[in-house]
Amino acid sequence: MRTQRPDGTSPSGSAEEAPTLGKPLAGTPSAPVPLEAAPPCPPPGHVLAERYTVLNPLGHGGMGVVLAAYDARLNRRVALKLLRPRWEPEDDGASQVRLLREAQAMAQLNHPHVVHVYDSGRLEDDAFFIAMEYVEGRTLRQWLQQQPRTWREVLRAFLEAGRGLAAAHAAGLVHRDFKPDNVLVGQDGRVRVTDFGVAQALHPPEADTQAHGTERALPRTWVEPLTESGRMMGTPRYMAPEQLQGRPVDARSDLYAFCVALYEALYGQRPFAGDSQAELLEARLAERIAPAQSEVPAWVGRAVLRGLRADPLQRPGSLRELLEELENDPRQRWRARVRTGALAGGGALLLVLAIWGWVRQEAPDPACGGMDRRMAGIWDAPLRKRLEQALLGTGLPQAQDTFERVSRLLDAYASGWVKQRTEACELARQEGADRLPRLAALREYCLERRRGQLGALTELLAREPDPKLLDGAVQAVQSLYPLSDCADARLLTAVVPPPEDPAVRARAETLEQQVDRLAALHVAGRYAEGLALADTLRPQVAALEHPSLRARVLFWSASLRDGAGDYKGAEAALREALVLSAQGKDALMETRAWNLLVTVVGTRQARHAEALWLELPLRAAAERLGDERQRALMHEALGTVRWTKGDSERAREDFALALALLEKLPGPNEVDLSRLLNSMGNVLLDLGQYERARGFFERSMELKQKALGPEHPSLASSINNLGLVHEALGHSEQAQAQYERAVALKRKTLGPNHPSLASSLANLGDILRARGHLEEALARHERALELRLKALGPEHPSVSDSYTRLGHVLADLGRDAEARTRYERALAIQEKLHGPGHVETATVCAVLGRTLVRLGRWDEAARFLRRAQATGEQLSGQGPGPLAQALLGWGEWHLARNRPAQAVPLLERALSLTEERSRAEVRWLLAQALWKVGAEPARARDLATQAQEFYRKMRQERQLARVSQWLMSHPR
Repeated sequence: MRTQRPDGTSPSGSAEEAPTLGKPLAGTPSAPVPLEAAPPCPPPGHVLAERYTVLNPLGHGGMGVVLAAYDARLNRRVALKLLRPRWEPEDDGASQVRLLREAQAMAQLNHPHVVHVYDSGRLEDDAFFIAMEYVEGRTLRQWLQQQPRTWREVLRAFLEAGRGLAAAHAAGLVHRDFKPDNVLVGQDGRVRVTDFGVAQALHPPEADTQAHGTERALPRTWVEPLTESGRMMGTPRYMAPEQLQGRPVDARSDLYAFCVALYEALYGQRPFAGDSQAELLEARLAERIAPAQSEVPAWVGRAVLRGLRADPLQRPGSLRELLEELENDPRQRWRARVRTGALAGGGALLLVLAIWGWVRQEAPDPACGGMDRRMAGIWDAPLRKRLEQALLGTGLPQAQDTFERVSRLLDAYASGWVKQRTEACELARQEGADRLPRLAALREYCLERRRGQLGALTELLAREPDPKLLDGAVQAVQSLYPLSDCADARLLTAVVPPPEDPAVRARAETLEQQVDRLAALHVAGRYAEGLALADTLRPQVAALEHPSLRARVLFWSASLRDGAGDYKGAEAALREALVLSAQGKDALMETRAWNLLVTVVGTRQARHAEALWLELPLRAAAERLGDERQRALMHEALGTVRWTKGDSERAREDFALALALLEKLPGPNEVDLSRLLNSMGNVLLDLGQYERARGFFERSMELKQKALGPEHPSLASSINNLGLVHEALGHSEQAQAQYERAVALKRKTLGPNHPSLASSLANLGDILRARGHLEEALARHERALELRLKALGPEHPSVSDSYTRLGHVLADLGRDAEARTRYERALAIQEKLHGPGHVETATVCAVLGRTLVRLGRWDEAARFLRRAQATGEQLSGQGPGPLAQALLGWGEWHLARNRPAQAVPLLERALSLTEERSRAEVRWLLAQALWKVGAEPARARDLATQAQEFYRKMRQERQLARVSQWLMSHPR
C-alpha cells in the first residue's frame, strides 16, 4: 500500500489518518487523547451555556474542538462539539452554518446506529455548539486497526453503520462525508454514524409531495449553499466521481463512499490507486479496481463492486437494497432451505415446472428409448450427405480429410448426447412424481440446449461450399460446449432456467435457437454474418423480460466483434453483458464475460494495468461458479495479459496452473491444450529457455495437427513461434522458412488485412534484415505497421514496436535521419504508456541515442544514452538488453569523437552483456577501438574476423564489405 495519501487532508481541514487528534468526534475513545497544536479551547471546569461543565478535550480539527462535558441539567456526560472561537479573516460564516446544519440534521434522527444529538445553540462569544451522545469507545478505523478482524466481523460492523446511514437517507439527508473516522464503535459493540456537518437535504420524493399537497419546509441552513463554485465538501479518498467533479450528489454518493470504506476494510487496501486528486478521479471513472486477494466470499465482493460503479444509475438503487444484498449469505440461505425443506415450497415448484414444461414441450415422447430419433435433422444420414457435398464442393485438397475428421467428431458428440439424454430421462422417471426432479429437469434442459447448439452448427457447416469454413470446421465442432457440463450439478444450478410465464417462455425458446446460430457463426469464424444476426436479435431480446438471454446475445456479439478485430465494440458489449448476466444470476455467462473482457482489454488493446485490475471480479466469478474449465481459462487469460505486459515469470505460473487444471478434465481438449502449450512456449522463449520452449511449441503443433489437420489458421502461431526459437538458436534459414509459412497460412485463412498477420510479418522482416535483405525487410515492416495502426490505433505498444523495427532497417540502410523520426515516435508511445523508467522506454532511448551519434548530434545523443544506461543499470534484473545497447552507444560516441581509450572498456562490458547472436556489431566496434589504441592489434583483427564471418553467413553485404575492407587495410 502506498504511504503517500492521494488526498491528504479533507477540504474541511480534517486530517484523515489521525482521527483522534485531528478530527472532531461525536464521542470519545476509551482514554483521553492528547492534542497537538490544538486550537484554543475552554479549560477543564469552565461552564458553557450555563449547564455544560468542561471535563477534558477529546479531539480537534479544522472546524473546532470536541470536549467531554458534564450536563448538569440532565446529570449525564455528553460530547460537546464547538466551532473554533477564533475566526479566520476569510471565514464568511460557512463553518457556523455547517455546524448548525449538523445539529439540525442529526436532531431529526432517532436511530440506534446514529449518534443522538441533545442540544445546540450559540455561546456567549458567538461560537456554536452541539451537545450529543457521549460514546465510550473508538472510531471504526481504530476498531479495525486494533486487531485482525474476520470478514464477518467487518461486514457486521458496516451493516450496522449502513443501517444508520440508510436511516439518514430515509429522513431526507445525504451525509456527503461517510468514512470510518465518522463512525463510532461503542464499548457495547454498537456501531453509530456521526459527523453530519456537511450533510445536505435530498429533494422530497414526488410521492411525499403529492401526499401532503405541499413540499415539506426545510430548515434554512439545509438549502443555503456551503461551497463556493468548484469547491467540494467531504474526503476525496471516499468520494464518488460525481462528488469529486463537483456535480450534484444524492444517496447513491453516500452508498459509493460506504463501498469504498467497506472494500478497504475487507481487503486491506484501497479500491482505487492514485497519487493526486486527478489520478483518483480518473481511476474511479474508469472503474479500475485494484486487484486484491482475500478470503472474502465472492457474493460479498460482487455486492461491493456494484456500489463502486462510476455511473450512479448502475449502482444499487438505495443503501437498503445494498444492505439486503450484503445480508443475503448464500450459506445461510442453504442452511435455511435444509431446515425448512424449501425445495418443497411453491417457488421451487414453479421453477421446476417451468423447466419441466419446456423439456416436455421439447420431448413429448414419454419413453426413454429411441432418443436417437431426436437427432433427426440435427446429425443424421441426410445431413452427413449435405456436409460432405459442402466440404468437398470447395475443391480444396484437404477437403476429404476435413470431412472425415468432422464426421468422426460429430458422430461421437451425437452418440454421447443420446446416451446422456437417455440416462437423464430414466433418472427423472425413477425419481417419481412424489419428489420434484429438479436436477433431472435441469439436466434435460441443458442437454436440449446442447442439441440446439449442435443443430445450429451442423446446419451452418452443411449450408454451402466455403473454403474459409472448411479450415474452421474441425475447430468449430471441438468448440461445442462439452456434454459433461450437463452432468455437473454446480454448473446445472448456475444456468438460468427458462421463464415461468408460458408466453415469455415460448418467445425465449424461439430466440434461443437464433442465439445458438450466433455461437455457431462465431466458432466457424463467420464474423460479419454473425454480427448482422446479433444486430437483428438485440432489439428483440431487449423487449423480453429475460436478462440472461440478453446477456448471451451481447456476449456472442462481443465474441464476434473480437474475432473481427473490433475490440472497442467488443469491450462495450461485454460491459453491458456483465450487468445483465448479474441481473439474471447467470453465473456461467458472467464468468465467461469477465474472462473475455480481461482478454479484450489487456491482450487485444494492451491496457495491461486496467485488465489486471479486473482480476478480482474475474476470480470471484470463477470461484463462485466452481468450474475447473473456467478456472483454467481464467489463469490462461491472466497469464496472457501478464506475458504481453512483460511479466514472463508470473505469466509462466498462470499458464502452469491452467495446464494442470485442463489436463485433468475429461473429454477431448486438444484445441485448448495446444493453445496453452503454445502460450507456455512463448513465456519460456522470453525467459531464454529456448530448448524447453521448442518442446512446448512442437507438442502444441502435434496436438493441433492431430485435431485440425495440417492446414489450419491456428497452426500459424505455433509455426511462427518455432521460427522465433530457430532465430534465437542462430538457425536463420529455418527461422525464415517458418515465418514465411506462418504468413502464407494467415493470409490464406484470415485474409490479407487481419491484425494478427502483423506479428508474423514483423518477425519475417526481422529475419530478412538479419540476413541482409534490407529492402524486403523494410516492406514487411511497413505493412505490419499499416495493419497495426488500422486495428490498434496510434498509441498501442505494438505500433511502437513497428516504429522501432522500421528504425533498425532504415539505420542499416544508412538512412539515419528517417530512422531517427521512427525512433522518436516509438519513444513517445512508450513514455506515454510506461513512463521514463521502463525497460522498453530505455531500449528505444538507446537506439535513438546511437542514431544521433551517427548524425553527429553529440549532446542530444549523450542525453538519451545517459537515460538508457541509468534505467538499464536499475533494471538489469529484467535483462541486459537496454544496458548493453546504451554501452554500445557510448562506445560509438567516444569512437566518433576520436576517444578510443574511453570506448574500449565500455565496449568490453557491452560485449559481455550481449547475446552471442547479436555480438557481431559489438566485436566490429571493439576491434576498431583496440586498433586505434594500439594495445592489442592481434585481438582486434580476431574480433573483426569473427564479425566478418557472421556477416558473410547472414549475407549482410553492406556490413560485410565494410569489415572486409578494414581487414585488408589493417594487416597483421
